[in-house]
Amino acid sequence: MRKHVSIVAVAVGLLGSSLAAAPAALAAPAPAAAPTPASRTDVVVTSFDGTPIHTNFFPATGLAAGQQAPTVMVGPGFGVPGGRIPTSTTSTLIGSIGIAPLRNAGYNVVTWDPRGFGLSGGEAYVNNPAYEGRDGEALIDFIAAQPEARLDAPGDPVLGMAGASYGGGIQFVLAAQDQRVDAITPTIAWNDLTSSLYKAGSFKTGWGALLCAEGTALGQLGSLVGNKGALSAPVRKACREGLTYPNQLSAESVAYFSSLTSDEMFTSITAPTLIIQGTADTLFTLDEATRNFNLISSTGTPAKMLQFCGGHGLCNSTAGPDRITPAVLNWFAKYLQKAPVDTGAAFEFIDQAGVTRGAPGYPEAAGALTGSGKGSLLLSPAALSGAVVAAAVAPSALNVPVTAPAVSTSVFGAPQLTLTYRGSARQVNTHVYAQLIDKSRASLVLGNQVTPVPLVLDGREHTLTIPLEEVSYTATPSSRLVLQVTPATSVYALPRATALASFTATVAVPTVAAYPAVP
Repeated sequence: MRKHVSIVAVAVGLLGSSLAAAPAALAAPAPAAAPTPASRTDVVVTSFDGTPIHTNFFPATGLAAGQQAPTVMVGPGFGVPGGRIPTSTTSTLIGSIGIAPLRNAGYNVVTWDPRGFGLSGGEAYVNNPAYEGRDGEALIDFIAAQPEARLDAPGDPVLGMAGASYGGGIQFVLAAQDQRVDAITPTIAWNDLTSSLYKAGSFKTGWGALLCAEGTALGQLGSLVGNKGALSAPVRKACREGLTYPNQLSAESVAYFSSLTSDEMFTSITAPTLIIQGTADTLFTLDEATRNFNLISSTGTPAKMLQFCGGHGLCNSTAGPDRITPAVLNWFAKYLQKAPVDTGAAFEFIDQAGVTRGAPGYPEAAGALTGSGKGSLLLSPAALSGAVVAAAVAPSALNVPVTAPAVSTSVFGAPQLTLTYRGSARQVNTHVYAQLIDKSRASLVLGNQVTPVPLVLDGREHTLTIPLEEVSYTATPSSRLVLQVTPATSVYALPRATALASFTATVAVPTVAAYPAVP
């Protein structure tokens, strides 16, 4: 890790110091009052390799000429240009904070078109530290040179970061490689794109198709205004592999995406980190955020997790009030403004009724709701269930009832599935898919989440134990939780085998202590 300071910014800082120290007798007559700082849009910042990055700078609301304020970089989603509307607010469902709340709270806001998208040049490498990460360093150089930017030192602005999805992922990358970042609030971001899009060797075709199509289409749109904009070669390669039969990523593609976010990247982050993740996010699921939280907090870096009902997906429960905007503003008030602000419990999780509870850390299991069952299942691509990006109750499934609790209990974490199976097929390697439903609530799929389970249908009996996607839920004595093991789901690629297989399934759904509700 390094303290990256631009020569230009240092020169500006030193020049300002020299002028401030000049004798009063030599000073020029006081000029007329300068106008209120104005917004600047589509400023071109040239990155390390000559790529133009279109950038927008919005001074804090009410900032007078000659005054400085902390700055917050707000990154956009994948394929989307940076925000250019200074009055934009928030999106509770997506979890992003807009430009206006930050400016009104006393922060300059910088947005930008990531390389390959909008008006910026280059190709998108999906937040690669060597490309988008270095673009971010150039943006910090730019910020440090703005007269409205408060500095910690010459070339080093007082700096926070916000943004969701792609705009969340870049925060981890930039904070890990440039210590000028003072606080981050990544929202609905990922830990490892390999597990996000290719869990257990099953490609997430629903989200994969949307992301690849969006990246390609918006890159082509950018070419109409002089930006050749496109996905980079390794990203295009992965899109072709994942979206064409047999929907398998090559070793090269897996290695590329795994290299983008190593564990060492997260453990090198020293900027206080507020992680915001959606319980209904089926692209970057809760376990991605859990890994990030555990890695960052393991080094002693201040970290907090905040859950909400939303993200990449559809909230099918009660979303509850907007907790995101005040949480982000409190985080920046504490770590950018150094105000004596209470940022709340280190881990806030939310249930289907919108009730949020606070814990001092990741809530560890205190017990479990269990279930077991067995039966035969015809595995076939025709036994499809679910929407493109969300699981739904499967009409063809092995259904395993889960014991209800005696009293209302918080279900939180990754259920553990143990599956013993036997089957034979010409295509030996395939998948089934596991999900939890609540029949007492119109057969709601918990968090819309479904987990691929790899099978080897070689005629022998096999047993495996795997964690399912994390859930955050309150179960009551009237709940009728059921584990479903189903042959196919629209969220992932179609299975490769048709076979009759027998299964014995046992599931343990973790419960946690009764943590206090957050008002």
